[in-house]
Amino acid sequence: MVRTLLCAGMVSATAAVGLAEASDIPVALDYMTSGFFQSNFVRGQEPGSTRASNRATSETIFGVTGETAYFSFDFDPSLFSGSVPKATFVVESVSTGFFTDPSPGNPTDVSIHSLTADPLASIDINAPSGSGSWIDFRDSQITTSSIVTTTSVDGLGVFEWDITSLVNEWIANGDSNFAYTIGTSALLDEEGEAAVAFVNSSWDDLSDEVTARIVVIPAPGASAVLAAAGLVCTRRRRS
Repeated sequence: MVRTLLCAGMVSATAAVGLAEASDIPVALDYMTSGFFQSNFVRGQEPGSTRASNRATSETIFGVTGETAYFSFDFDPSLFSGSVPKATFVVESVSTGFFTDPSPGNPTDVSIHSLTADPLASIDINAPSGSGSWIDFRDSQITTSSIVTTTSVDGLGVFEWDITSLVNEWIANGDSNFAYTIGTSALLDEEGEAAVAFVNSSWDDLSDEVTARIVVIPAPGASAVLAAAGLVCTRRRRS
């Protein structure tokens, strides 16, 4: 069912603009930081991870600094001859396993943030606070001014965010302007104490869950290049 929903969405979007087939760029690494961690402050990116999901929350939750999920992509601007008409971030929302799950009666407003640095290269995973820590990175990067778009997540399943403007910045300016990584938060959720979990692409028990990806509807003439690069509508399964 999840596969049907995702592919149907791609076909619909493609038909709407009358361009080549949508192509997707699977996540390279996804991981999270959390005020509940007492050591090893970046988790989830390890191969064969026991972490089923990566969470994003309000700025504080249960009295501690909130959680942030990050998604890194092997993005290559040279595959594009110019800006694209549509690009979305797609991922499956799964049970938080800890906090209250979003629902139609209690949705979570989840924001996508642009970043100016690579979290894995910038964060000292052993530093609980101070310069170079996950908190220092979060405070400087996960802000209202870095929000690209926000979607209301009202349950479990596949959701998407329009990140066309961010992808076109990547194409135009490369990683000199943005790291090819996005952050997520519930910074704009008005009720606070909000949380959402995204399936972790390196989880060792991954099956049919829809892992994170960027779905791009290419400009005319770009489809052949993207197809050659193998970026055509595939499901992410890390081993």
